[in-house]
Amino acid sequence: MNISLVAPSSSSVDVLMKLIEELFAYEALPQKIEQTNHAVNQLLNNPELGQAWLIEVEHEGEKIIAGHIIVSYSFSLEHGGRVGLIDQFYLKPDWRQQGIGTELIPQIEHQIAQSGIHALSLEVNIGNAGARSFYERHDFVPRRQFCMMTKVITPSEVPLNIAS
Repeated sequence: MNISLVAPSSSSVDVLMKLIEELFAYEALPQKIEQTNHAVNQLLNNPELGQAWLIEVEHEGEKIIAGHIIVSYSFSLEHGGRVGLIDQFYLKPDWRQQGIGTELIPQIEHQIAQSGIHALSLEVNIGNAGARSFYERHDFVPRRQFCMMTKVITPSEVPLNIAS
């Protein structure tokens, strides 16, 4: 089985959006379709924000999209520069537990290292022991002294006449 990360093209954005919807449904997360569409378009049109990939599996001579990965970029003094956050890593249920993630983690690391990324983080549901164990086997270290917290902020509109 050959597994590849494929950047979404304009013709495959709908496939990516469908996968994102499946992830939101699987995780029982609220989704605002318009907000998600806007965010995906921002990401795909601004590579400095991060990267999105479709997970392509070549199986029995056929290429199948089995999921997607989205890594967003930030900056960290602790890690000495740009860092990545795996925002979404989704495999369709039929493709789980087949070694795909194990093959993809080094591919992701290679891709983001070429973008100057110093560290890679992710969130895992604390009750998902299988996922936590998987990531620990791939050298992700739990930061037990930290608690990820989020507050939603409504962005202000920036006037178009402001020079950047």
